[in-house]
Amino acid sequence: MRLGHARDRRGARPVNIVVVALPIFTERLAIRPYEPGDLAQLHSVLYGDPTSMALLGGPRDLAGTRASIERSMLQQELGGYSFWPVFERESGLLVGEAGLFPLAPGGPDIALGYAFGRDYWDRGYATEAGRSVLEEGFGPLGLTRIVAITREANTRSRKVLGKLGFRLDSRRHIWGAEQLYFVLDPAEPQA
Repeated sequence: MRLGHARDRRGARPVNIVVVALPIFTERLAIRPYEPGDLAQLHSVLYGDPTSMALLGGPRDLAGTRASIERSMLQQELGGYSFWPVFERESGLLVGEAGLFPLAPGGPDIALGYAFGRDYWDRGYATEAGRSVLEEGFGPLGLTRIVAITREANTRSRKVLGKLGFRLDSRRHIWGAEQLYFVLDPAEPQA
């Protein structure tokens, strides 16, 4: 864990920001900060693929993928966490992304997110990456609660959230669509 410095919203005194120590290694995956050179591979594997993006708002053009990477890089710089590219350790291929992000500007909710290219579905990667991201969120970042959203039709994502211990809290209109809103609070007893 590293501490970074930023100014609060009024530009006054410096505020310490805890930065997630990257890379993160799991048994089969490596997670690191985005780099500008990730653009073509991320677009090919995930953002430009209609099937992979069907439940995530649809495919993006190359400029949209670039904007997503730039947002993640800025969030990492300002908040110490973001979405990060996920690579297979064995092959070195970029297979998707996972991380934490503010659900709305200014908070308070920090959400877990993950998305993988269709060729990498049903391998347990989302659960493996999600578990490691949650460890960073509840560990070094000191979060006491993490949320997640998904569309009702996204049964794969709902199964992953269940495996990770999230509970369905409500339905909410977020990012222009009806979403299922999940909560993970380690202080709450599990049902």
